Amino acid sequence: MGAPYVSIKRLADNSLAAMLSAVEVYNKPQMTYRDEVTVMLVVNSWELALKATLRQKNRSIFYPKQRGERYRSIGIDDALGRVSASDLWPAGVDGPAVTANIKALTEYRDRAIHLYNAQGLAAVIYPFLQQNVLNYRDFMLAKFKKDLADSMTWQLLPLGATAPSDAVQFMKVDRNATMVVEVEEFINELRKLMDAAENSSGDMSRVATVYDINMQSVKKMSSADLVVAVSPTADGQVVVRKTDPNQTHPYSATELLNKVNMKRNGRDLSSYDIQAICWKESLRENAKYAWKHSNGATHVWSGDALSYLASLSDEHYESVRSEYGAQRRTNAGS
Repeated sequence: MGAPYVSIKRLADNSLAAMLSAVEVYNKPQMTYRDEVTVMLVVNSWELALKATLRQKNRSIFYPKQRGERYRSIGIDDALGRVSASDLWPAGVDGPAVTANIKALTEYRDRAIHLYNAQGLAAVIYPFLQQNVLNYRDFMLAKFKKDLADSMTWQLLPLGATAPSDAVQFMKVDRNATMVVEVEEFINELRKLMDAAENSSGDMSRVATVYDINMQSVKKMSSADLVVAVSPTADGQVVVRKTDPNQTHPYSATELLNKVNMKRNGRDLSSYDIQAICWKESLRENAKYAWKHSNGATHVWSGDALSYLASLSDEHYESVRSEYGAQRRTNAGS
């Protein structure tokens, strides 16, 4: 007897339900075991979404059947591996970086399930959890045309009696402080995951995100380092993200080209290829991809730009090159 039938729609719908449940649990004002339950639901949500992605392409989501046993579906690690091996990550969603993000949460989940007391790790896991929700929204929208924002508002704000810890400082291991071995091991695992993503030229902005919440009137916000997103369905409420272009857009044009060539399949691209795509798709005008200081002469580029340019085929580049060349000849002759 063959493997059981699995509905792609049911997998995707259940995945979305799990993620919404995770957000709801996290934002409850009073709940014990909050972080552990949230992360378990988030990991489950991704496992279902990845399985739905595999089924879309008629890939198996089961291990080989053993005699006398039922079919067993693959777990999150194997699902991530199979999606990556089949090159099923959507354009603009960096596979290695998103994988590192999910694996960070999986590591936390595994420790919680096996009776490890994860209390105290909430501060370090939150940036990964926050970015995970954003990654998930982009993934589901690209793969299944399901927008998480259609089912929730983005004004949910965890408020507490104490300010959140600085994640960077938290992750620095102080050898002189009292720290249980498990906490140190967990932080070291996070470092390994982030190093692996960075070594594969992953978009590090997909791994973790830190938000600064500014409780002030929007009319006073004029700093160049603030990006304000106004929700069209939330009576003008705002979410403010403080950004540092050195982190969000770390690549010069030369570095971008080198990393794109390292990451993509196909011929090596030239600066002319990048110029052509930038002209055709107005990438320099898109803040998601490019940033230039008002007094600067050149643009710097983001991890999203790296992922997007690496995802384009040789045929697409050749087509745009031809169009770009024709446009330049027309302009030269006019």
